[in-house]
Amino acid sequence: MITLRPPASDDRDAILSLLRAGLVRDAGDDADGLAHLLWGSEDDPGLAVVAEQDREVVGAAFGSTAERDGELRAYVKVVVVAESHRRHGWGSRLLTALEAAAVGAGARTIQAGGSAPAYWWPGVDTRDSAALAFFASCGYASSDVPLATNLDVDLVAHRELVLAPTPAEVPMHRLTRAEWPAFEAWMSETWGATWAAEAGAALTRDPVSCFVAVEDGTYLGFAAYDTNRAGWFGPMGSSPAARGRGVGSALLRACLSDYVEAGRTACEIAWIGPVDFYARTVGAEPGRTFVALRKPLDAEASA
Repeated sequence: MITLRPPASDDRDAILSLLRAGLVRDAGDDADGLAHLLWGSEDDPGLAVVAEQDREVVGAAFGSTAERDGELRAYVKVVVVAESHRRHGWGSRLLTALEAAAVGAGARTIQAGGSAPAYWWPGVDTRDSAALAFFASCGYASSDVPLATNLDVDLVAHRELVLAPTPAEVPMHRLTRAEWPAFEAWMSETWGATWAAEAGAALTRDPVSCFVAVEDGTYLGFAAYDTNRAGWFGPMGSSPAARGRGVGSALLRACLSDYVEAGRTACEIAWIGPVDFYARTVGAEPGRTFVALRKPLDAEASA
């Protein structure tokens, strides 16, 4: 007999073990990142439901809500079922329960992936036929959101580009926890609350996985990595007044140099914007693409 229930405080280790074992490819290899994705800094799971059998967690679904386009939208962060319990409809039951929780929170639509600032994927991987079929069978369809693209960087093949000297005129250092209040204020004003929160996740890493350029007490730019997932670079931004000085290139290389020093051979640049910049600076090439799948939520049907 399997029951669905909200997660309890002592479920954390079991849920993380389930995710590390059940997520595809390299998606389960970062326990610290998964813990931050699901519980954040305030130990709040947001929308969440687990499946339990004989006091063992055999499935889980987590999501979140955020104001988007003038309405409250729900997001699916992860849905996972233990291998021994798959192909029996438990994934769809978990998702249905998550949708009901979203309706209860006041959401009118739900989207698979893209739950910035805490996300594991920008959407559903277009090469993951099983995930695409699962969400389609649950009533999710493509939205008007453009495809999100990740870029791949071969840190071995492009080592010389990554480790190129930083211009001396770029005043750059690793973000410190003590300067977070000032940095957060600048981030929120310049780039918005979502990027500020995402960059803030760099403070959970050791060392802090964010570099900043500061001149005369003014932030010129920032670049972060491992904010949500180990091995993923971003976000990054430079103030318009600082562009053309090599600030973005220097910050990018500082982050990827950390990867090289840690022995990583590759990284993904997540949810990118300027493809040419990344290709020219560190030899980045097109990688995975992700589609945003959405479903309208029916309050009466979910009651």
